[in-house]
Amino acid sequence: MSVTKKRRGFAMIMAIFIVLLVAAGGALLLSNTTIGAKGVSDAYLHTQAELLAESATEFAVMRAQGFNTAASGHCLENLNITINDASGSAMFDANVSMSYSSDASLVAKPVSCNNWVVLGPNVPPLPTMILVDVAVTDHNLTTEPIRVFKRSWQKL
Repeated sequence: MSVTKKRRGFAMIMAIFIVLLVAAGGALLLSNTTIGAKGVSDAYLHTQAELLAESATEFAVMRAQGFNTAASGHCLENLNITINDASGSAMFDANVSMSYSSDASLVAKPVSCNNWVVLGPNVPPLPTMILVDVAVTDHNLTTEPIRVFKRSWQKL
């Protein structure tokens, strides 16, 4: 009789061990599910920020082309863009700064433009170029901040 009682006790310990093992597996599965969903959401928002940096670069070049860059004219140096979601709350900020370079024989530096470099006489004639720096930041959309930087040379 004592042998049967030992087996019943062993079966109870095994049942508790299996229940704990299944519970630990379920907790691990639930943890991985929430981490996976957060990773997908963060990747989506980061991709949105990268596309916004591309769009902000194109928009800045388009706006810069509308300025009179003659010697008495002006140039666009900074541009701040706020992007809202469908409900009107701010999602991203895009801050654009622009620096210009030109050949002295083709274009003179506008008087009111601080970020304009005139190339020396030994440089071959080049069109006016813009160095566009774009910084996109989010408005606390996730626990980790989203920041995307993009720098490009564009022809004016």
